[in-house]
Amino acid sequence: MPGRDDSGRVCLPMARRIALCVLVAAVLLPLPSWPAERTDNLQLQILRHPDGDLLWQVPVRPGDLFRLEYTHSSDGTPVRDLFRVEEDGYLVILEEQYLWYGSGLESHPQASISFDGEYTRVTVNRRLQQLLLRVGRVSRQVIWSGDSRVALAGLAPGGSLLQLRIAKR
Repeated sequence: MPGRDDSGRVCLPMARRIALCVLVAAVLLPLPSWPAERTDNLQLQILRHPDGDLLWQVPVRPGDLFRLEYTHSSDGTPVRDLFRVEEDGYLVILEEQYLWYGSGLESHPQASISFDGEYTRVTVNRRLQQLLLRVGRVSRQVIWSGDSRVALAGLAPGGSLLQLRIAKR
């Protein structure tokens, strides 16, 4: 049974042998090693700081986005911070959006700032292990994660220090 015909093309029996070798190799080669820990077992948590009492949590996955929305305390304008969940338990603040600059908002000469549309958008891309927040008395801070929503003032009185973090279940 020759492997090629007179024109140099592979004959059907040779093609079958190659396909069989590929199939055998696929079955016998080890599977890629998957991480022992699943990455869909993460929680976005809010804790009272520093005592660590869990006040709220919602399941998240790597790549999920969540946001913090609040009213700027002196300007009275809306502010939105967009975050991404990382597989290693970090959170990344991707950008801050506001109508116009007010004290305490993101802005610096090297920042990527977009003035397109109604909101000013400042690209941040800052990795954080945690975010400490004081519950505002006038800012009406709300965390949105998927369809879940929590008002920080509903968790703790104004002035309380809270910790926002990603934890494993």
